[in-house]
Amino acid sequence: MSVAIGPGTEITLHFALLLEDGSEVDSTFERQAARFVFGDGNLLPGVEAKLQGLKAGD
Repeated sequence: MSVAIGPGTEITLHFALLLEDGSEVDSTFERQAARFVFGDGNLLPGVEAKLQGLKAGD
């Protein structure tokens, strides 16, 4: 059973940050996935808003 992302949830994900011109600033796709705890202040509020309620595989 998957748990929905919310306060205190540990999140493991891959991401890529791109500039408007498409150039890559940072990416985890070639290394270990990033790990965060939802609500610990490590993610921007807008990113957390997009993740909240998602489940594994979404």
